[in-house]
Amino acid sequence: MDATIISYPDTSVVQLLSLTENRSKYMLPFAGKFRVVDFVIGNAKEVDAHTIIYSNVNDDLANYVQLHGIDESRLKVVVDNFNSVDFFYSIVRDSDSAYFIIYNGDNPGIINFSHLIERFITIKKPSVLYKMHFEEKARMAHRILVTTKKALLDTIRKALKHDHSAPNIFEMIINMMINTGLAKGEFSCIYWPFSTIVEYYNHNFDVINNADYSKHVFDGHINAKLELYRYSMLGPDARISHSFLSDSTYINGEVVNSIIFPGVEIGKDAVVRDSIILPYNKIGSKARIMRTIIDERTVEPFSADIINIGNNCKIGTTEIGMKNSDYPRVLYNSITLIGKNCMIPDGITVGGACYIASGRTQQDFAKRKYIYNGTSV
Repeated sequence: MDATIISYPDTSVVQLLSLTENRSKYMLPFAGKFRVVDFVIGNAKEVDAHTIIYSNVNDDLANYVQLHGIDESRLKVVVDNFNSVDFFYSIVRDSDSAYFIIYNGDNPGIINFSHLIERFITIKKPSVLYKMHFEEKARMAHRILVTTKKALLDTIRKALKHDHSAPNIFEMIINMMINTGLAKGEFSCIYWPFSTIVEYYNHNFDVINNADYSKHVFDGHINAKLELYRYSMLGPDARISHSFLSDSTYINGEVVNSIIFPGVEIGKDAVVRDSIILPYNKIGSKARIMRTIIDERTVEPFSADIINIGNNCKIGTTEIGMKNSDYPRVLYNSITLIGKNCMIPDGITVGGACYIASGRTQQDFAKRKYIYNGTSV
């Protein structure tokens, strides 16, 4: 396709606590085996488009993208010049693409860009702003700009001439085009925007439990680059029902209606129910995990002898309706979040709608064995 796709980060208020602490939404694990950026890359590769991924967080995104093996001339990550109109102008000016697609790409989705360009060409307009139509509703909060190179350059030149600036230059460019009478339309796609812990929790299960979504994601063009180093293995006491197990997991307990990411190990007689266990966590024997998200473990992820969720721990609840007292608009529906790289000692009880911040160690639990419902550590 003679086009460049530009993905920029969500401009809405994102409150994901540890999930986006020192990590962009692009790098969030999603749907059992992927990171969000895998969807950006997969959608672009499907139509052989050039891709530029803008991020406002300096994390491991560029290194992860390199694992996809795409030449830097076709796939670029921009962090340091996120708000530079001059830099954006130079990218567009030097491009050989006739068309540009600009959209918020740090929410996962399945978008047929080839069909979008075909529709755009038939309209014969210099630029069109498409509302994303998903879940039976078109949403102006989530939109895709399709424009010719000339129209985009003209708008950027105006921004430079008048010294315009904004926290997000892509939203600024789109709004400038709207003010000049930009054509509008709707475009159907599959899209999972999330800005709270509960939305993230629900959308992960949407993909796993919806047969149509699963077909697009797992039998389609989305490829994961989370490190997988062996097949999943089930121990003699494993019991699995209505769950998704990624590669490179070892299960010797009971897993019910849960999503288990790569590298996770679950000990003997442990129970994981209605939960999402992000990569490389190791859960001890006889632990009980209910309605909980356990954030990714990045410290010593392959050390088999170090359990970070201790034996006999009880985390979460089966009760419904609880809110976290510190983050009631973010963490509710009795969902508990255990932050990245936490070490929960043996025998600790953590209630429903609790938040354990990243990097908590055994010392943080030395004087308390019970974390009450709706509280934070």
